[in-house]
Formats: sequence, C-alpha cells, structure tokens
Amino acid sequence: MPRAIRFSAYGNANGLQFGAAVVSAAATMGGPLAWETFHLDELRPLLERHYGAGTRRALAGLSMGGFGAVSYAARRPDLFRAAASFSGPVHLLHPRLREVWPQMEEAYGGDLDALRGDRDAQRAVWQAHDPHHLAERLGHTFVYLSTGDGAPGPLDPPGSAYDPAEGVIHDLTRSLDTRLRRLGAPVISHFHSGTHHPAYGERELRHSLPMLLRALGT
Repeated sequence: MPRAIRFSAYGNANGLQFGAAVVSAAATMGGPLAWETFHLDELRPLLERHYGAGTRRALAGLSMGGFGAVSYAARRPDLFRAAASFSGPVHLLHPRLREVWPQMEEAYGGDLDALRGDRDAQRAVWQAHDPHHLAERLGHTFVYLSTGDGAPGPLDPPGSAYDPAEGVIHDLTRSLDTRLRRLGAPVISHFHSGTHHPAYGERELRHSLPMLLRALGT
C-alpha cells in the first residue's frame, strides 16, 4: 500500500505571526513575514529532497490554518490535490468578518490590517489570498469544509457560552461552500453545532481523512 507523509506546522499567535499561512506586509525585526514562501518554496523542496515526500499533496488545517490550507490550494492549484478547512475564515472579504475583527486582534495581539494593508485601499491584495475570490481555481481540487454554528455542542465543556466568532466563520464557510457548488467544484461540507473548540477540528480531521487519502491515491 502506498504510504503518506504527514507534516504539521504550528502557527504561534505571537503578534502578527499567526495562522502559519499568511504573507505579512508588516515590517518586523527580521523583515516581512513570508510564511507562504517558506512553506511552499523552501520547506516543500526540503521535505522532497531529504524525507521522501512525493508530488501528490493535500492540505488540512484548523482555524487560520484552515484558511491557509484552502488559500494555498487556490493560489497554487498545481501543487495540491485536496484541501480541508476546519473552522477557517475562508472568505476574507465577507462583510461579517469585520464583526469579530476587534476580537481577533485582541487574541492575536496585533493590527490585522497590517497583514495586507487596508482592506479597501489594498482590496486586490486581499482578493489575491481570499479563497472565495479564488474559488474558480479550485475547480479540480477536492475541498472539505466544516464549521460550527457558535452554539455549544457535544464536544464543548459544560457551561460553554455562545461563540460569536464561530458564528461568523459559519457564514464565511457557507459562502465559500455555495460558490464552490455553483462552480461544480468537488466539495464536501459539514455544518454542525459547536464553538471554536479544537476538539471539533480533531473530529473533522478524522472525517475528512478518507477524502484526503483518496485524493493522494492511497
């Protein structure tokens, strides 16, 4: 049976260094952050040269990692056969995302507009990374989308409150799901009750694994 190599990247919520999947226009001590360049143009060849990684690839991620998985797959469809997002903000320019902008900035400790500039003045830059805007490029990529609705679900601790951020992500994910289906793209979606608790990401990874492995031919 063909084997698969799993590589996991962790994005530390330190200043603007979050998501492990963004290219930042913000100046830092070491220069602009360039996660996409690191992951796709530096790390990927390293894995292929020294660890036996092949050319059949799939992506999966939780939260901003989920955004990164689908955004990478849309920006570089030549590299990836499948992508899965678990509670990822997969429609960057959706009007509801602004509702939780202050909450996200507090959580990640930085000015999110510094990632790619002002969302209006630099709209083309944001569109170039927005999976919803790039949906036509996912026409031959297997996509798995999942999100909670913000209401506490079976995997949340007792007494959990409604999660407004997950409620917004639910709408963002619905928006991308609708666009992909209209385009006839191969998408599987699971909309469920629950908050942004990581336990849902673990469950959805198990649910999406058969699709990801089929895409890899294993």
